[in-house]
Amino acid sequence: MALPVSPGPRSADVAVTGYAAITVRVAWTLLCEGIRVRPAVLRDARDHVLYHLEPGISPAQAEDRAERLTRHFVARARRQRLDDPWPTDAAMPLSPRWRRTLEHSLTPLTMAVFRQHYGDARALDDLERTLQVDRVALEGARGGLREVVRQAACADGLPVDDWPPERLDGLLRRLAAFAPDPCPPRPEVLDGQHRAHVIGCARCTRTMRLLKTNVLQEADLQPPLGRARPSHHATVLALHFHPDGRHHRRTLGREADVPRMPIGEDLLLLDYSEPEPVDELLTLATEVSAPARDHLRGVVLCAPGRWSRHGLLGPLAEEAEHAVRSRPWGTVDALGELPGALPEPPSARRLWLGVAVLAALAALSVRAAWPAPPPGETGLAVEFSPGRGGMWSDFDVPESDLVTLVRESDGHLKVVLRSTSPADKAALATGDGSYRLHTMGPGVLVAATRSPLPALAPMAAAADAAPDPLQDLAERIRQADPRAEVQTGHR
Repeated sequence: MALPVSPGPRSADVAVTGYAAITVRVAWTLLCEGIRVRPAVLRDARDHVLYHLEPGISPAQAEDRAERLTRHFVARARRQRLDDPWPTDAAMPLSPRWRRTLEHSLTPLTMAVFRQHYGDARALDDLERTLQVDRVALEGARGGLREVVRQAACADGLPVDDWPPERLDGLLRRLAAFAPDPCPPRPEVLDGQHRAHVIGCARCTRTMRLLKTNVLQEADLQPPLGRARPSHHATVLALHFHPDGRHHRRTLGREADVPRMPIGEDLLLLDYSEPEPVDELLTLATEVSAPARDHLRGVVLCAPGRWSRHGLLGPLAEEAEHAVRSRPWGTVDALGELPGALPEPPSARRLWLGVAVLAALAALSVRAAWPAPPPGETGLAVEFSPGRGGMWSDFDVPESDLVTLVRESDGHLKVVLRSTSPADKAALATGDGSYRLHTMGPGVLVAATRSPLPALAPMAAAADAAPDPLQDLAERIRQADPRAEVQTGHR
């Protein structure tokens, strides 16, 4: 006869014990921030919170921290910084005694202000209409709540005497959502039992409202077996740009072609799980002074976290932001000292002046006999040479021609330059009458035309499906403009 087997002990990790409460707080905060609670958004926001929470804290503490961390997630997804004038207040633990003191002092009016204004984030103007109460009475009730919590905190030795009203409001909002006591079983609460508890418990009230409005489903509140706490690790390169070099941040991030997240005005986080192409790009960037070596510094960190469509999840971003500011300029952890700018090519101006004189004399003697260039020849001359993880393209073209440059990366085509004016190619000039450009990837296409290419983007998208995308695009360009001259180069 088989012996009965008892289930293993329940995990003490707050990711398991507080999974439902954390999920409810995350979903509620997303709604307050104007975010629609979709499954992917809820999962990413909850993972971001769980990456920050220590396993041993209580569910009430985890809920309290989850609200600010969710707001932090939303701000990062919007490429903003969290607007919080008192960030250290979130680390101050709440006392159940403060909550009890408030509850014992509540009148029907202050109870409405406490639960609806602070708990549900309803404006006083809204309460004035729905409760049919004078605004002065509502202001008085709010002032009374501020004074009660101020006295309760001072009695515990906290220096809140000089806190402005707005700072006390932040503490009251936390207390309005604070639920330190254990709750009855959720099925009983949803069945209408324990009404007295539900009325005074923000956790149960919000759970019922989110489930009954189908913002959450019951399955959202069940921790995945053995997978409640996310276990991914991420390796991140944090780059800090000097004020004189921060205008290069957008271009460098786009060229890196890896998951990235800008922070503020001068920081850029890059996925560093495959370091080689990123290292090559940084080396190339500083060699061409985009940015200069002394305008960049970086640090590499590995910690729990993961990249998502909403940015980098977990505490890695904050850790990297602090660590990179202690590094010397011109260094990156993985590369050491960054290379300096390459020397400028020698000027050939004097030589070309002599050549120009001889060419002018020769042109006068043979101009009448010189045949006109046949259609399709614009005088494009290109020399391709592989290097630094990509291709160097040295080319010469008549001043009046327009230049189109397309590079291949991972089997896809990306337009580097699409000229609409002959002056567009001036940024690639070397100073001796020719042009030079480095592109990452195994191949590049250079086209010279006398007018802008029509429908270049659709042609590139169609060529992506071909076995040789660059060659296919070259044929499409020649068909669209028979006078165009196109050359391709491969490593």
